[in-house]
Amino acid sequence: LPTGKAPGPDGFTAEFLRACWTIIKADICAAFDKLYTMNDGGFHKLNEALLVLLPKKPDASTLADYRPMS
Repeated sequence: LPTGKAPGPDGFTAEFLRACWTIIKADICAAFDKLYTMNDGGFHKLNEALLVLLPKKPDASTLADYRPMS
């Protein structure tokens, strides 16, 4: 993981993960183990998102006037 970069969707920076890994390792591994052992396989859920179009201006009328947000 590169340092000095903006956090991902979870909000955790590389610096945080490195500094706290010994504390959070068991929980992170348990979460991935749970995803792996789900009946239908849970990893596909990591790529799902709800997409919403937010207007960039009050009188938005074309697709270009909207910003996608997940």
